[in-house]
Amino acid sequence: MSRILLRNCVLLDPEGPDEAPGTLLLEGERIAARLAPDAESEDARVVDLAGARVAPGFLDLHHHGRAIFAANHAIGSQVRHDARELLRHGVTGFLITSVAWPGPRLAEFVTSAAEAASAPSGDGATPLGLHLEGPWIRAEAAGAQPRVAVRVPEGAEVREILARGEGRIRMLTYAPEVEGAEMLQDELLRHCVIGALGHSLARHLDAERVMERGARHVTHLYNAMGAFHHRAPGLAGLALADERLTCDLICDGVHVDPQVVRFTARSLGERLLLISDRLDPEPGADFGAGPLRDDGVALRLEDGTLAGSRLTLESAAANLAAFARVPAAEAVAAATLRPARLLGIEAQRGTLRPGARADLAVLDGRGGVLETWLGGRRVYPTTG
Repeated sequence: MSRILLRNCVLLDPEGPDEAPGTLLLEGERIAARLAPDAESEDARVVDLAGARVAPGFLDLHHHGRAIFAANHAIGSQVRHDARELLRHGVTGFLITSVAWPGPRLAEFVTSAAEAASAPSGDGATPLGLHLEGPWIRAEAAGAQPRVAVRVPEGAEVREILARGEGRIRMLTYAPEVEGAEMLQDELLRHCVIGALGHSLARHLDAERVMERGARHVTHLYNAMGAFHHRAPGLAGLALADERLTCDLICDGVHVDPQVVRFTARSLGERLLLISDRLDPEPGADFGAGPLRDDGVALRLEDGTLAGSRLTLESAAANLAAFARVPAAEAVAAATLRPARLLGIEAQRGTLRPGARADLAVLDGRGGVLETWLGGRRVYPTTG
């Protein structure tokens, strides 16, 4: 088993102090030990990181990439393309994320994406499963989701989609106020799928009903969601106030104003997660809502409706540190440890603790990715 000593680095530990000099000993695919900065190991290959910062690999729970633009026969190849591209941004695990589609298209996507998530990841970020964003959402809060496909959940379709996922569906975003939401949440809980609330104009009482049945997360807080009011807090207000809910945020400075990011980070603390909501369309690509306009930061429909971002998670973490004025390790935790906790995989991913996978992001002083390590191997940049 190969042993590698990562020396001359600063550790950004999401479970420890902000940052501290240290050494990581890797054995095979795992982190074997955290050692003092001057530690030696006679039988390990030494890699000098020249003072760079080392964080766990980022985990993106909401990544559309190219997969949502692909024909069904090409979904697997596009997932593999996305997985390779994500390594450039320090992402070592992600959820393949859908949009609201009519029944046949959604069913075919789930089948193909579940197969892609079951395949060996090779030299790409690991597909950790699927995130279904819709179709059981509120039409008036659909955002850029194809409204023609928005519908209420019916038991037969819900059970078919979950069965097609073959245990690979990890999260599903729905509006808690739609008819059938309680039935849907019961099915999600039965299948160990995270019920996430979003694309909603719910009153807080609507959300509380499904929370009592196990819903625990909120998708892209503030976006495609009813506005907060001090006499009608709605889903956003409940998300800020209720400690049972974790929330993810698109931290590109466009989807949510930096000042709002700042007070949200203060309100949520460890309940705040970062996502990219990234789309990577080729020219003329359309996922069913119409043509997209790319301004380099976000994608929009022709009427200006936000349709996703061009954000990367290393930029999201750097933005969070700058906007909210939080330490770098806290910003990193929002893209590593906290997503891992939500998925229940924090013993393996999103951490620098011994025994975890040696999935790592090596960062420069501004948070940019210099290297990505996957299972104890440097996979970005490639050496060949």
